[in-house]
Amino acid sequence: MRTFVSCIGRGVLIVLLMSATGCMEHEDPGADSSNPVLTIDEQFTRMARELPGFGGYYYDDSGVLNVVLTQPSRQRDAARALLSSYGLNGSGALAVQQGQYDFVELSRWRSRLDAEMLSRLVFTDVDEVRNRVAVGVSPAARAELVATMARLLIPAEAVIIQEAEPLQEHPSSSSSYLLYRNRPLAGGLQIKRYVDGFCTLGFNVRRNGKLGFFTNTHCTDVNTVLYQGPWVSDRLGATTEDPVFWTNSSAVYNGSTYTCPWGNYCRFSDAAYTPYDDAVQSEVSLGAIYRTQQENAYQGGDPYPMGVAHLEIDNVNPFFRIVGKAYHVAVGETIHKMGQRTGWTSGTVTATCANSQNGNTRLFCQMWGGGMGYYGDSGSPVFRRVPGSELDVELVGLYWGSAISPIGSIEQDFGTLDVVADTTSSSP
Repeated sequence: MRTFVSCIGRGVLIVLLMSATGCMEHEDPGADSSNPVLTIDEQFTRMARELPGFGGYYYDDSGVLNVVLTQPSRQRDAARALLSSYGLNGSGALAVQQGQYDFVELSRWRSRLDAEMLSRLVFTDVDEVRNRVAVGVSPAARAELVATMARLLIPAEAVIIQEAEPLQEHPSSSSSYLLYRNRPLAGGLQIKRYVDGFCTLGFNVRRNGKLGFFTNTHCTDVNTVLYQGPWVSDRLGATTEDPVFWTNSSAVYNGSTYTCPWGNYCRFSDAAYTPYDDAVQSEVSLGAIYRTQQENAYQGGDPYPMGVAHLEIDNVNPFFRIVGKAYHVAVGETIHKMGQRTGWTSGTVTATCANSQNGNTRLFCQMWGGGMGYYGDSGSPVFRRVPGSELDVELVGLYWGSAISPIGSIEQDFGTLDVVADTTSSSP
């Protein structure tokens, strides 16, 4: 296993490919898949501990990597070396932005607000672009938030307060007109309960010796049978895993503690798992996501008047191929969604690890941004395209209600998932 050792001295970061006494080690992110994978916020925290004053990084509209530093003139070279040691932009264009706080400070203040006001906040996020803690709160709870910040000695100028209403999950659509019955079974297809309700097949996995798939938890329940096609014979399988929401306890996720107070119900992902029936195991394509002919044909509103042209599968290149998992997606990066109602949409990431609150239900570390969706797109696979490849992608997570459960958060609820395309499943 390759290990990078970062030593900070006299403001200069020296990256060595050896062990050294008194230096902080971090592993090459791709070196050993058996080690826990950090969320991007946890990676930012680690980087800020190696380089105090580091506030995170993001990509701007031109695709240039921006790094936020509290002392840009003194820290530029150290930041470039630090980013390079994590496999980021070692020699490319780098823009340095002035920050007031480092990521450790912002993360600590956010955690304190979560602990004090969990059920009264809509969301919290460390916003690396604005170098602030962003908090969504209803008008009724704003005064309480301001008072809590003062009591906790959190600087008012370090927090951006936004009026917000809880995110609503997209309910299952009551009608649909796209993709119809398709084989092989792959991400992006319409799935349904037999009586009512449509959602989207997210991604296939190999789990417990069988092939199965993930979609949103609000699309199904344990023992619910799901179908892909109009007939009873188009049965896929019955949902078996939908972890319970936990309360009045804490969970440790890669060294960080997430606390869910009594009366609240928490998880890390809007995801549920369904194993395919034995009868359809041979019809499954592991690591495949259907690809439509048009990207971003859907521009918002009710997609029904558009007909089904934007949902037509590309006959020349009908599939994207999952070649890895995108654990570290930065603000400003472009990600893509393939949904059974609005098709292929894409957009930039606006938040990477926001804690989302809806009443007394909280999902920790969710992602915002990316392509638009509509009712029935719940469960859609979200992915990042591999530069230089027409078909290869990395799995980002599952779309729900204008937010995304990242793959790292899904694995926190379900364990490590085998999602990468191989030669043992049906060839697309």
